[in-house]
Amino acid sequence: MSDDSLDIRDGGVIAVDTERLRMAAAVLVSLSTGCGELGRAFETTTRELTAHEATAWPAAALGADFARLLDELSAEASALAGKLRDAADVYDIVELEAARRAAAGGDRRVADSLDRRIDETRERSSEAAARADLLLTTWPLLRHGELQRQIGGAVVPLGLLGGAAVAGSGLALSALGALGLGRATPDRGGNASPPLVEVTRSAAPVAGAAPTTLAALAARIPREGDQIRVERYGGDGSERRFAVYVAGTRSPLGFGGREPFDMSSNVQLYAGRSSASYEPVVSALRAAGARPGDAVLAVGYSQGGAITSRLTVDGPFRVVGNVTFGSPVQADPGDATLQVTVRHTDDLVPALQSGGHPDRAGAAGSIVVERVADPPPGMADVALGAHSIDAYGDTAALTDASGDPRVDDVQERIAAFGGDDPAEVTTYRVRRPD
Repeated sequence: MSDDSLDIRDGGVIAVDTERLRMAAAVLVSLSTGCGELGRAFETTTRELTAHEATAWPAAALGADFARLLDELSAEASALAGKLRDAADVYDIVELEAARRAAAGGDRRVADSLDRRIDETRERSSEAAARADLLLTTWPLLRHGELQRQIGGAVVPLGLLGGAAVAGSGLALSALGALGLGRATPDRGGNASPPLVEVTRSAAPVAGAAPTTLAALAARIPREGDQIRVERYGGDGSERRFAVYVAGTRSPLGFGGREPFDMSSNVQLYAGRSSASYEPVVSALRAAGARPGDAVLAVGYSQGGAITSRLTVDGPFRVVGNVTFGSPVQADPGDATLQVTVRHTDDLVPALQSGGHPDRAGAAGSIVVERVADPPPGMADVALGAHSIDAYGDTAALTDASGDPRVDDVQERIAAFGGDDPAEVTTYRVRRPD
């Protein structure tokens, strides 16, 4: 039985809204001030009442106790407000430092602006700066804690060898994070010729309903046979819109055989290159009628998520949404693309994202959804049971039913993209030539 708890957040190293912390601190300061003023008023009233013999003793006892209580409440509210402001400073520094690291090698003006903001925030509180540095140092070591716990539980029978496996996995994932791997960036391969791949339409286009939920997107990802599904919306002269659904690895031990969705393509995509599985997705969209600049909703599972992430940063189309399930890489597509990242914390494949982008990635409203798919440690963890497309379908359904307003917003965007008209559905099968 899987754990149904979900972690839905905006992405990045932390999931804290510092503005809300400061707003809460301001409310507490106001309450502290009010309590202090009320306490002083009681003190004044008590002194006046004690001046009269008939009310002196009762008034003194009651007024003094109430004034003391108000003073204590005022002090506690003030102290809590200070802690909230300190926490906001810590998280501001963490987010700014994460954004600065993400901006490394990019626009110099952006980096200089971030440097100035970091210096200003650190100068406000040296204690907050020290706590932020501790968080930034420990985050790479702790972010894969659930995965390592389950690996450890699965390999207990191996004794010392099992312990070495846990330690080795932790070091390997930390090394990947230090190298900055697991983040889709524009192709580093230069002008290399695209690989030769045959793209064949499996059947004539058929009509189908447009999706409205994350579970509906996950259900459309090809499970076997075809690797690519394309849906076209907006016929009869209206704006053309396309959704593409891309399968995961079909040949996990293959390197360069007939199946292009193999480990060779995984390695190329992970290294920031194009692949024999990426090019057919572009070709399938073109065959379905997509032209450069047309709006595309990209949905991918596992290797398919690496492909759609590359499509967002390198493709010829206007990718307005990138939804990935268990992808080994994550893209930062910029402010024009809604990014929905669904990953299991006990799944080794998305752990290769090196924790994902340290800063928030994607347009406003982008979310990261995490869940422990299979809490009890066991051999299923070694067999990547938490990576199955069915497990991710379950997580998508739980997310849809969560009632989280951010998920409601994503569902509205999905429904608006597809519209009310039936989709024209075409599936494609791809192969390397003999």
